[in-house]
Amino acid sequence: MNVLATYNSALQVAAAFLIFVVGYLALLFAIVALLLFAEGLHQAFNFARVSFLKSAPGEGHLPLVSAPALGWTHRLTESLTGLKHRYFQSLS
Repeated sequence: MNVLATYNSALQVAAAFLIFVVGYLALLFAIVALLLFAEGLHQAFNFARVSFLKSAPGEGHLPLVSAPALGWTHRLTESLTGLKHRYFQSLS
């Protein structure tokens, strides 16, 4: 009994640390699982929407959506062209 009293504080610190680590890992895994679930739900709704639009009568294809710019150079030149058209218009 005397041995347990000697190491009581060390055991409490070790137990507290172990509980902290296990709780932190459980919280991390719960957040990851919820994010994966939300992404799966998002993908499922997108798939359902596309499937519904494809099967609509009289609709041959989905409306085209412009693809996002690939790379920073395209965005840079596009923004410079927009600035040129906005600020350097002909005054005629």
